[in-house]
Amino acid sequence: MTIPEILKELTAYTGRFPMQAMRAAVQQREAITPELLRAVEAVAENPEQYARREDRMLHIFALCLLAQFREKRAYPFVVKMFSAPGETPFDLAGDTVTELLDRIFASVYDGNPALLQGLVENEKANEYVRNAAIRSFVVLEHSGQMPREQVVEYFRSLFREKLPRTFSYVWTALALAAAALPAPELLEDIRQAYQADLLEICHEDLERIERELRSSARAGRGKYTVITDAIAEMECWASFRTSGRGSSKQKAAASAGEAPAPPKVHKKPWLNARCPCGSGKKYKHCCGRTHAVPQKN
Repeated sequence: MTIPEILKELTAYTGRFPMQAMRAAVQQREAITPELLRAVEAVAENPEQYARREDRMLHIFALCLLAQFREKRAYPFVVKMFSAPGETPFDLAGDTVTELLDRIFASVYDGNPALLQGLVENEKANEYVRNAAIRSFVVLEHSGQMPREQVVEYFRSLFREKLPRTFSYVWTALALAAAALPAPELLEDIRQAYQADLLEICHEDLERIERELRSSARAGRGKYTVITDAIAEMECWASFRTSGRGSSKQKAAASAGEAPAPPKVHKKPWLNARCPCGSGKKYKHCCGRTHAVPQKN
């Protein structure tokens, strides 16, 4: 396939996975990379415009391919793209934000933590994007791109001074990331955040975090890795296997009056589709909210 043919295949959302085009893109890495960078840069410059085009997928494929290529030139564009406020990041990338963004950040990381730190501390940024930025520091440490001591010190600064001591889901993401590292040095900081009602977790969750902090094993080792195979990451997405309104299992749950569980793998534009419960709202504004974080007793 030629580069224009590949780009055409990767641009429009058709409901099928463009296997041939993705394989061709990987085989022609050097030739396709400038085009992928341009695609991501264009979205980063005007994310709201692209958020209104749910039928366009090129920037999603570009993110995963550039992550596989470990393309450091993409780093500032990716951070800028997802720094857009409000729901724009979800409109752009669906639940890639919650499922894959941390690993994308770490895969294109260029050695300068300032951009990621700025995103974590940006109160105007989407909370789930900030959560992904926090988790990316665990991926950076697990993949050998950042010393453990540096990550621990940054997390400590977030606990003690850089995050406003008002409730947000970012606090919970920080505590979970510290447990995944693990960073037992931060146990007291986590306990204090819990006592201050900054964490959206129950007491049993706190006990689990404490156990992970004391463990010498890294929690979820396979979860905090850089992306090495974009095709393997994407080909199983539900958007390439189901029609827009959810599976028969989800419809059955909705008919029974149950909140439909979110699909097991991320997709676009599923989060922006109408919720299967019949409310008429987008899934991310309806039943999808109930699956975002654990609830505190």
